[in-house]
Amino acid sequence: MNRNTLLLVTVIIEGGLYFLGLALMNSAEIELRSVFNISWISTIYALLLTLPMFVALYLVERSRWEPIVHLRNEMDENILPIFANCKVVDLAVIAFFAGVGEEFFFRGWMQAVLVERSGVLIGILITSLVFGLLHYLSTVYAIYAFITGIYLGVIYYVSGNLYIVMAIHAIYDFIALVYLVRKGRKIAVT
Repeated sequence: MNRNTLLLVTVIIEGGLYFLGLALMNSAEIELRSVFNISWISTIYALLLTLPMFVALYLVERSRWEPIVHLRNEMDENILPIFANCKVVDLAVIAFFAGVGEEFFFRGWMQAVLVERSGVLIGILITSLVFGLLHYLSTVYAIYAFITGIYLGVIYYVSGNLYIVMAIHAIYDFIALVYLVRKGRKIAVT
């Protein structure tokens, strides 16, 4: 897939999730102003709360556990080539749209509704399960996404601020994509 097609698909899918999440939040009478607060302190929290995700990425990159090694090989062979021709600005656009679109849909609408109807634990777990399944590249990656969903779900529940989880998601995706794409290019050259 060339980079223009990838950007178009990202904007359509992730942008669609944004509009769908926003519409569903509205229909569920979730007031955006009450769950979205951009501030310097929220941005600092987001930056700090991204750090455990980078620790997890670091551990995954160095793991010798066979399922993780298989996941890395799968990513190197099947996923990273999709992003191989992207420029840094392309990766920033992809990460931004993924962070915003997915968090509006999963945390802003789905988790909010499920927590209200089923309780905090069930709401976060079901939302995270759906998040993991919709990120299915392999069983191990789906589990990784499920755990990430739990992490983001807890942060959203505790903070009540959708902006924080959007920022965490977008920042993590951007830095991880830049790192993995550059690592992939080094591997391909040597």
